[in-house]
Amino acid sequence: MNTIRPLWLLIILGAAGVLGWCATLITAGAGLSAPVLGLPSVITLAAVGLIVLVLGLRVRRDQDRPAGARMDPLAAARTLVLAQAGAYAGSLIAGWHAGVLVHLLGATGPGSRTTNDAWVMVIAGLVLVILGYVVEQFCRIPPEDGTGGGNGVNGTPRQGMPRTDQGPAYGREGDHGHEHYGPHTRRTRS
Repeated sequence: MNTIRPLWLLIILGAAGVLGWCATLITAGAGLSAPVLGLPSVITLAAVGLIVLVLGLRVRRDQDRPAGARMDPLAAARTLVLAQAGAYAGSLIAGWHAGVLVHLLGATGPGSRTTNDAWVMVIAGLVLVILGYVVEQFCRIPPEDGTGGGNGVNGTPRQGMPRTDQGPAYGREGDHGHEHYGPHTRRTRS
């Protein structure tokens, strides 16, 4: 699974900032209010951030448990995807409101309600980016102690499963008629 790419976060932040600035110019020219999310949106972002953090701490605590008692890996992967989505969404929200803020500071100056709302949303978006990155670090799989390349614990083959790490094509070369079930083979019933 891919990790959060800081360059993409910066690209999203910059593109959203330009779009937010342009949208503010258009709305100001039309006599409309600035496109800033209100303070109730901060409650939503805080709730999302809290959920991401709680699930991330759950995954982090789970790594200290014995292998047989660990949580479902799919649940950990879902937490990782939620953290990454939160980071990218936070970058988008922070960038949009930073662009709006650039226009508002020049037009209204600091201290207006809309300017304060934009500041709060920029900060909330950046907090969501940081939480997403931290929780992604919680979801990293620690390296195994073994040196083998098996599918089980510490590089040993799983109980009842043949080894799938032989040869360059996972046992297909020189397998001497033995059946090997790797991650990309399909079992058929005879």
